Amino acid sequence: MKNKLFALLFFTTTAVMPWLSGAARACTIGEEMQTQLPFNATEISNADRLAIADIVIEAKKWPDVQIQAVVIAGAYKGEDDLDRLKDARAANVRAYLQQLGIKSGNIITDKKTFTDDMVVKIPGGSLTVNQIVVELTPICEGSCARLCNDPRVTPTSKVIQ
Repeated sequence: MKNKLFALLFFTTTAVMPWLSGAARACTIGEEMQTQLPFNATEISNADRLAIADIVIEAKKWPDVQIQAVVIAGAYKGEDDLDRLKDARAANVRAYLQQLGIKSGNIITDKKTFTDDMVVKIPGGSLTVNQIVVELTPICEGSCARLCNDPRVTPTSKVIQ
């Protein structure tokens, strides 16, 4: 009986271990930029355009993938005509990403209204509100796990095994 139990345990271990050893390999790959616009402004500055271009350049180093862009275009509750601001900010960033080669169908916009709970208040009364956030991630056929060990890619987190 002891030999049968040992043989069963040995067989189960050798059959299951290969699946477990490589099953959970993952890392996080992405690029992000955030910016604060003057209240009620909709145009992105040259510095912001450079920051967006920089993350797109880094993302274009990812081999054999498409790039997905998630644009958060927001307005603080104290700004004027919130819907117009969110729409114009989203449209401006979307147009610029398209100029940089990101496919229109790969750009997702999320329009938000920021409340006092969502901003950083600086001593003295001023606020830090990042009304524009651009996040880039790879779109891979199948899995993106192959990118975790690719020397052309800089993961934003370590490989989990």
